[in-house]
Amino acid sequence: MDKDNQQRGAEPYKNKAPQDVPHSDANGPAGHEDREPKEDLRVTVRTGLRGMFAKRWAFPALYLTAAGLIIALMYFQVNHASLNKGATSGSAPPPTGPTVATNAQQPSFGWPVAQSATGVQLLRGYYDRTAKNATVASLAKDLVHYGNSYTGSTGYDLGNPTSHTAFTVVAAAAGTVTSVRDSKVMGVTVDVTDGDGYTTVYQSLGKVSVTQGQKVAKGQALGMSGTNYMEASLGNHVFFAIEKNGVTVDPGSLLPNSQI
Repeated sequence: MDKDNQQRGAEPYKNKAPQDVPHSDANGPAGHEDREPKEDLRVTVRTGLRGMFAKRWAFPALYLTAAGLIIALMYFQVNHASLNKGATSGSAPPPTGPTVATNAQQPSFGWPVAQSATGVQLLRGYYDRTAKNATVASLAKDLVHYGNSYTGSTGYDLGNPTSHTAFTVVAAAAGTVTSVRDSKVMGVTVDVTDGDGYTTVYQSLGKVSVTQGQKVAKGQALGMSGTNYMEASLGNHVFFAIEKNGVTVDPGSLLPNSQI
């Protein structure tokens, strides 16, 4: 309230004649001296409120204040309800410490070539049209030609392009030998499963030194590289693939960046 409103609100009481000013009368009714000041106080309050609401900023300020109170009340109710829900359900708050590891962990992979092997290189890569650096030329190198058709390679072909000599093939990850089979088209194939959904596949083997059901460690010898009818143009080599729950994945996404 400004100064003018205060003066108008107090005017009925201050400008009265002396005889009109309320006073105590022994013969009058009890409490008469309190009636006039209370009436004047009500007039002052009403006049002051009218003056305040006459301001342009009064109603917007009231709206903003009311909106703030409503938002604060809603926020309190939502958080209070969440706390009560958590307390009644008996659920513990989310952990803030380090994440606890589970049993289903990705195994540590290594190249399926013994360290004693020399000159072994990547002869054919994994065919992936969605790769960022894929080009027509690079994709063409990753195609397998057999008969009258071309198919994309689902793994890595590793061998010595100069000497075409055999080398020792080792387990890329620890696990159990789940299959040892011979095929006229792909040669001898060994599958090793880790028990958490990963299977490493070794094809085109010439000799095998493990049996089905045998547990092998990472880096343990599985056999020797060889040849197969389907990829005869590559000479002596090994075809290596990684499967996750039965679906092949790019070995390059799991193998170390170090050279073979």
